[in-house]
Amino acid sequence: MRILLLFFSITFSQVFSTYDYVGSRATAMSGSITSGPGGIWSIFHNPAQLAEVSEFEIVSGHCQIYNLSFLPYSNFGLVYNGWAINFEKLSTKINSINLSSESAFGISKGFTVYKDRQSIIQAGLRFNLYQYDLGDSAGPEGDGTLGINLGQGTLKGLDIGFQGVLNKKYYIAYYLENINSPTVGTDFGSDLPKSFSIGISYMPYEDLLTSFELNQLFSHSESEMRFGIEYYLNESFVIRNGIQINPNRYSTGFSYVMSSIELSYGLITHHVLPITHQISISMKL
Repeated sequence: MRILLLFFSITFSQVFSTYDYVGSRATAMSGSITSGPGGIWSIFHNPAQLAEVSEFEIVSGHCQIYNLSFLPYSNFGLVYNGWAINFEKLSTKINSINLSSESAFGISKGFTVYKDRQSIIQAGLRFNLYQYDLGDSAGPEGDGTLGINLGQGTLKGLDIGFQGVLNKKYYIAYYLENINSPTVGTDFGSDLPKSFSIGISYMPYEDLLTSFELNQLFSHSESEMRFGIEYYLNESFVIRNGIQINPNRYSTGFSYVMSSIELSYGLITHHVLPITHQISISMKL
């Protein structure tokens, strides 16, 4: 059993390269947030959107991936004047034994390349520092006693994003993760997955945003198709829904704003595993 759990935890040890549902908004919209207006959630996604964020804001979130108690995942970020810092952590712990852990620390900057009365071109960069610890092996007794340390280390990654905006209604964006191909280990080491996303958003009026996105891993022929809707019922309450194809998933959630504090919730289904619930809280200072 421990060996199976160890394998499962190692499978998720690259979550910060492949998990696209960071934050309640991304969870509720099935990850279709590469394009669209910038905000606090842009800290974890397309850094080009940070170009239009000028206020000082902080956000923190937590979930158990696939509702599994041994896969807790947390994130934290802050943004000011186009600069952002993000921190993410996943740890796997069974019966007080750490099977693995991984954390990611990132620094981002979004800036405006071109702007006129009707159009805006934005770009952004994110530098990531990954740290992983694979824990100890099961040992001769199978319970971790006299186990062998499986290794730890750090990696550096680079993400880049672009976005074009027309009349603040039409958005088209392109986002690439780990374009420098960071590698775990040496010789026969494993590359962290590289991915790219293409997103298109349309805001017919101020209270409604619709988004469509294609996401694909490099060296993979199949793409994920995602569609999300965000609707402001009033100044305090926002509802969100999303669907994903390949694999088929459904998501929903909401945000409630109280003065300068926003409480958000999102859930996303899985075609095999249980539902993932995510809660986030953000604040403007």
